[in-house]
Amino acid sequence: MSTSIPSSGNGDPRFLFLSELLGRAVVGADGARAGKLVDLVVHTGEPYPPAITAVLAAGKERREVPWAAVAEVTGDAIHLAPGAPSTAAVAEHGPDRLSVREDLLDRQIVDVEGAKLVRVNDVHFLVTRGQLRVAHVDVGFRGLVRRLGWERAVDRAVRTVRPAAHYLVADQLLPWKLVQPLDSAPGRVRIEVAQRALAQIHPADLAEIMEELDRGQRGRLLQRLDAETAAETLEEAPPEVTAQLLEEVPPDKAADILEEMAPDEAADVLGELPHEARQELLGAMERPEAREVQRLLGYAPDSAGGLMTPDRIELRPEETVADALAQIRRRADDLPLVYEIFLTERSGLLVGECNLRDLLLAEPAARLASIAREPPATVEPSARLRDVADAAAKYNLVSVPVVDELGVLQGMVTVDDILSEVLDDR
Repeated sequence: MSTSIPSSGNGDPRFLFLSELLGRAVVGADGARAGKLVDLVVHTGEPYPPAITAVLAAGKERREVPWAAVAEVTGDAIHLAPGAPSTAAVAEHGPDRLSVREDLLDRQIVDVEGAKLVRVNDVHFLVTRGQLRVAHVDVGFRGLVRRLGWERAVDRAVRTVRPAAHYLVADQLLPWKLVQPLDSAPGRVRIEVAQRALAQIHPADLAEIMEELDRGQRGRLLQRLDAETAAETLEEAPPEVTAQLLEEVPPDKAADILEEMAPDEAADVLGELPHEARQELLGAMERPEAREVQRLLGYAPDSAGGLMTPDRIELRPEETVADALAQIRRRADDLPLVYEIFLTERSGLLVGECNLRDLLLAEPAARLASIAREPPATVEPSARLRDVADAAAKYNLVSVPVVDELGVLQGMVTVDDILSEVLDDR
């Protein structure tokens, strides 16, 4: 039985696995053997990458020929068209090139839709209009069996014992557009696609994926994330892992990521770095963000000062409910979660607080002083984690304000940070 790939025309689309192509003889129009297929190079700048060259092995030498020169693929050979160019030495690939066997097979990739790491056992190509395009990657056990050349024997044995076995129809094919290889260097177009795709994964899932990778793969994955997605992801990872990762990327990108992180999270990460590396990154950050993080680094990591975030909504008692809601809207990007609205005097002295429920139930023209209450508990920056947790538990608080010895508001410790620290100490 033969599978033809017409050099022109609109033949019906069909599929081939990489395992079915590797090892096939490549012969010229005159019937002379040019070698055997050992790899395919594809162009990753398109949603479904087309094969652009076939890599051949002739003895110990590797050469390549344009895939456009292939006339057809039969059951036992790949036939070149008349007038096909002579094979040439394998050239160094550009940034939008991917060697399918070398860069994909047996490699870990990110399944964007399933938000997990998977391993590639085979690659599924679509044959259409004379082109060979990557359509899917096979991450199932059946793909591994096929690649080892055992598919027919194993299928026959399984069909004899259990004709309706799920294994017989259990190909696990992931569309190419939903996966992100980790071990190849993508080109500019592929990076843009990768950033959009990876940004769809929840940061907590991306952080888990990061922790399953080796150090080199972590760095490559981080390079593909935009600064905002990277910051959200690294906030979910242990500070020591984040610190290692930031050492793997250029200082300017690391600084961009730190600027996007919550100040307390950035301080935790920088605290894990050697002094020289820490100072380099602080120097590369924008001055206001760097000052804020530098201040937090002055506190013990397990103290209220070390845990607090300076990001908060702070208004004057004489301002109105409408002013507060407008402030929340303006800072929606900076503050994804709003806990309380703190009221302070011009000196920064904390005099009251209210929450979103208070704002929604009040008239827009109402003064904040009229709906505010005295904070049930405050802590100083030197307070221990246990003291902060006790205050939050006693008064059922979602955030605990941190004030200095004069009562001036410094920041707040949120309940998720408290819980995270308590769980880490177990």
